[in-house]
Order: sequence, then structure tokens, then C-alpha cells
Amino acid sequence: MPSLKRRFAALCFRRRLGRAGQAPACLVAYLPQRQQGWILDFLWQALCEQLRRRPGPAVGVVATAAELWTRCRGTDLMVLAMSLDALNALIALGFPPERIVFFHTHVRLGLPMQKLDLLHAVLVLNGVEAELIGMRKVPRRRIHRFPAGFDPTLFGLPASGTPRSIDVLFVGRYRKGTDGYYHKRKRYGFQVALAERLVAQGRTVAFLGRDWDGCEYPLDCRVQILEEPHARYATVYQVARLVCSVAAQEGGPVSFLEGLACGCLMVSAPTGFIADLNLSEVACWTLPLLASSQEWADTIDHLLRTVEGPSEQQQSQRRRYLQDAQFSTLAEQLVQICWP
Repeated sequence: MPSLKRRFAALCFRRRLGRAGQAPACLVAYLPQRQQGWILDFLWQALCEQLRRRPGPAVGVVATAAELWTRCRGTDLMVLAMSLDALNALIALGFPPERIVFFHTHVRLGLPMQKLDLLHAVLVLNGVEAELIGMRKVPRRRIHRFPAGFDPTLFGLPASGTPRSIDVLFVGRYRKGTDGYYHKRKRYGFQVALAERLVAQGRTVAFLGRDWDGCEYPLDCRVQILEEPHARYATVYQVARLVCSVAAQEGGPVSFLEGLACGCLMVSAPTGFIADLNLSEVACWTLPLLASSQEWADTIDHLLRTVEGPSEQQQSQRRRYLQDAQFSTLAEQLVQICWP
């Protein structure tokens, strides 16, 4: 849309909107495709559930310009753009940028992002990505750390005496396409090679997630493939000693929060949530991204031989960190960001 038309559309939206602070508050996620994987089915669903439990804004999802236009009438509307495509679509529609909160799930170097400095707020998953967004001339007061979230009623320490029968757990679904961006970021080939080395060293290894039956790498038959609904993931974490992520770039991952809550040792490349922590205080370790699968396997084996699990003090430090990542805390934070 040419700039003149966009400015006219923004004027129309502003005239239709209710007065900020006086009209009924409304918070909607703009998801043009309706299906956005974990963003819609996991995070936004959980936040909506929390927001409906307290007095506050009406919440929902809009997928078209017409639905957005209807929601605007007489409301103090804030719109959560939960992907870069959604943000670009809102800007193209001429929706006022000062009414947009952008949930930026990953920083991809080189991708153009429009009008970030004009948005009401930008939510990022971790401290590293907060710094990267700050380099794009977004005022610091508008950048907020906003973890992917977890449910403490589902994820917590196992009952005393629960045996931990899985030595190393990898969490996440498989997506086909060995030459695609997702494979390069998640490093599935490296994960499979590492799992093979670990089982060769006598370790029990499991992959928790869907679609591993379509794996395009030579997956060792001794690796357990577990497919469970997310509500039952905790039952797997609670019998795992160590959770491992080999991804080259992560905003989180969600499994990191869940593994911390369930008392697992954590090993990762130095990316995502783990980069925000003092590792020795929370029983977490990082390994160089360019280290070989044998180096990863040897280090993990050494940790399993020498570290029983997080100490009581380390688990206490974890709880302090996890407090800000609970869905209830995130819901309160989001309301405060939208209507300070």
C-alpha cells in the first residue's frame, strides 16, 4: 500500500478506536493464517486462559482485516503481532503502529523489519535478542524480555525417589527438508550423530516429539522415540537426568524452562535462555557450537558420571528465574505493557 493510502487507513483506524484509557480494553493476536504452531496453540492459548481469570481486557484472535476493523469499534484495542509476517501485514493495512506489540520469536540477521521504532513495544525471548533489537534503534523502554512460558501446575520436581531412567533427553518435533532453514538452525543431523555416540557409550537416549518416524538421517534404533501430548511431557522430563539442545540459534527453547522446572541437568549451545544465566548457580552447561559430536558426547558422559543432579540451592535459583516465565506472570506483564 502506498504511503499516502497507509496514512489514510491509519487515520480511519484511529477514528474508529475508542479513547485510550477510557474505552473498554481489548487485546487480540493478529494471526492471518490462523494456524501458527506453538505460538497460537501453546503460548497465546495459555495467556488467554490466564487473562480470562482476572478482571481486565477482552482477548481473542483476528485473522482478517475485516475482523480487525470490527474489533476496533469503540475499544481501546492493542494488537499482538506474533510473527514478522503478521507485523508486516498490520503495517500494510495501515494499522497504527503505536497500537502494535510485536512478539519477536527469533532474530534472523538481515531480514527487514518495518517501523520497529514506532511500535508500542517489542517482546523478545532472551537478553541476547533484546540487545540485537536495541541495535535497530528501538528505544530501550519499549523492549521487554518475555520468555516463551511454562505452566508450573504441569512442570515441577518429581516425587521423591522417582528413578531417572533416561540419561539424555532431546525435545522437539522433526520437520522434513534437510536443506531447509529449520534443519540448519535445529541441527538435526548433529543431534542424530550425538545420540548415536551417546548410546554407543552405554547411555539411554530419548527423543520427545512428533514426526521422528520421518527422520532423514541414520537414526540409531536404540534411541527411544516418545510421542506424548504436551500435557504429559512432564512425566518424561521427570525420569530424565539431562536435557540437551544442540540448536545453533534459539529464542528459548520452551523445553529449557520445562527441564529446569523438572530438575534436569541442562546442556546447550550458548544460545537462547541459557545465555541469560549464571550457569554454575543453576546446574547448566554450554558447549561450543563448533565442537564435534564426540566432544559433546564425552562432556555429557562426564557430567552424568560426576553430577547427580541440581543441588537444593541450585533448584532454588532456578525457581527465582522461572518465576518470571510462568504464564500467570507473563499475562500480568503483558497487561502492564499494553496499559501501563
